[in-house]
Amino acid sequence: MAAAVMQALHQARRTFPGGDMVTVGAARRWVEDHLREWDVEAPDLLTLIVSELVTNALTHTRSGIPGENVTLRLYVHSDYIRVAVKDAGPKPRRVPRRRSPEDTSTHGRGLLLVDALSLRWGPLTVGTGVFAEVAR
Repeated sequence: MAAAVMQALHQARRTFPGGDMVTVGAARRWVEDHLREWDVEAPDLLTLIVSELVTNALTHTRSGIPGENVTLRLYVHSDYIRVAVKDAGPKPRRVPRRRSPEDTSTHGRGLLLVDALSLRWGPLTVGTGVFAEVAR
């Protein structure tokens, strides 16, 4: 990721409070506001991806516990935008695992959406969390 950071045209970082799903909307607005400030058109899929990644952090990690937090990093490159969501680590006695939701399940498709809508995505190389990249 170090090479990606050095080549970014714009970059920003913000830590949000965990434990409350209002953070999802605040994170989306923060990304949109920065892109507007930088005069970069936000790809339609980016806000959905941000919502999914922050929701997962709040639902499945310690970031969902009041007093913890979630950190977003936003990188704008000439041909893609990268968002990284760093969480507070796994919840006690929980092991992260990929799920395969049933057709009738109402949850469990967030990373499937991220996979389908992004150019690339995966775990962060430092700390716990996920990044995703979308075309500009």
